[in-house]
Order: sequence, then structure tokens, then C-alpha cells
Amino acid sequence: MLPAIVVIRAKDEELARGQGVVEVPILKPIPNDEALGRLRELCMKRWDVVVFMSTTAVRYTYEVVKQPCWVRCMAVGPSTRAFVEEYFHDSCLVPNEYSSMGLLQMLRHIDGKVLVLRSMEHALDLFKELGDRVVELGLYGLTLINEELGKLKGLLSEVESSGVKYAVVVTSPRVAREVSSMLTNLRNAIIVAIGPVTSRELNKLNIPHRVAAVHTIDGAVEEARLALRELNKGYG
Repeated sequence: MLPAIVVIRAKDEELARGQGVVEVPILKPIPNDEALGRLRELCMKRWDVVVFMSTTAVRYTYEVVKQPCWVRCMAVGPSTRAFVEEYFHDSCLVPNEYSSMGLLQMLRHIDGKVLVLRSMEHALDLFKELGDRVVELGLYGLTLINEELGKLKGLLSEVESSGVKYAVVVTSPRVAREVSSMLTNLRNAIIVAIGPVTSRELNKLNIPHRVAAVHTIDGAVEEARLALRELNKGYG
């Protein structure tokens, strides 16, 4: 049975569940040993706020730091918060908008020293306006899984050949860049961006799309389902 929704993501991200959903993890995290060593040193003191930008950042943090080194923590979304609760038994603040911009808006109203833990993919100057009270660490990079990329190409070709309308969820700017040549050739797909940052990248690539109202993988899948229902009503 062909999927109705194809989710293109990195390994170790939250899993999308539901009938008709197929996930293809085309990127895998690679630890940045230098940054992890620095994290161990930085966590010898207590930070006012530690910000987790992904579930993978939580996992790598726990590899070198077993106890919270913060007064309070912030997580980019509910899945990341759940990982912090699981690993560190602490509950993080989560912005209303599950994105880096949502975190920035919260941090503007919080004083003190801030440690941001993220992938090396995120823009270094995102929190620049907050000044030198913020330290950012890219704990891991992302590398392409060529085998999965080949599987994705075959899957999209098969679904396209069926002539059935379907949706493709793009979960990050890096994913958008890696699969842009495939996306531009799709004729039967509705492209869904997980959030505004990914949307900006798709705009740069001139790829038409819609943006999930809730900036999580599950939220993007729900957006895809909504788009397909709207399309089917139009045909009806």
C-alpha cells in the first residue's frame, strides 16, 4: 500500500505515527566531541537557563552531564521537553511557537546567563541580540545517509507514478536543501514545512508549500492530512 504522507527527517527525531505515514530518515547525527568536552566544563557551574533545541541535543547532553546544571531549562517543543523529563527528571518551559524564534521571544524576558544546546546546523547568530550572556554549543552535526536518500527517491517515484495525491513533510532547512531537486519534480504532492524556518528555506528554493500550524512532526503530519482532506473535498 502506497503512503498518503511521506515524512523526510533526521534520525533520532520524534516519530510520526498514524496510518498511511511513512518516514524516511535521510540524515543522522554525528557527535561533536570538542563541543561535548566543552559542555562538560561549562556544566561545572550552574546556568540560569539552559535551552535544548532538539531531542538529540538532550541525548548528547546526558552522555556527558548526568545532573541538571541549570536553574531552569527551556525546550523548543513538547517532544524535547519530554526527553528532558525522561533523562533529567526536570520540566522545561516551552514557547507558544515551537521554534527557535519562539525561544528567542521567551529569552528576551528572562535575565541571566543562558546556554543554548543545539545542532551545528542552526544559525550561530540567532540569539546574537541577547549579547554575551548567551553561549551556544553545536553538540552534533548531521550527515547524509545515501542509502535512505536512494530509498526516498524510489518511494517518491512510485507514488508519483500512481497518480494519487499525497503529501510530503519537510522537517528542517537541511532536509529541504538535500531533497530540493526531488521536490521540484513532484506533480502530485502537497509539500508541508514543519515551521517558519523551514518555510523560508523552501521559499529560497522556489518550492511551493504550506506551513504546519503546530511546528512539530506530528503537527506537520496533521497539516498534511488537512491539506489532503481539503483537496478531496474540492474534487468532490
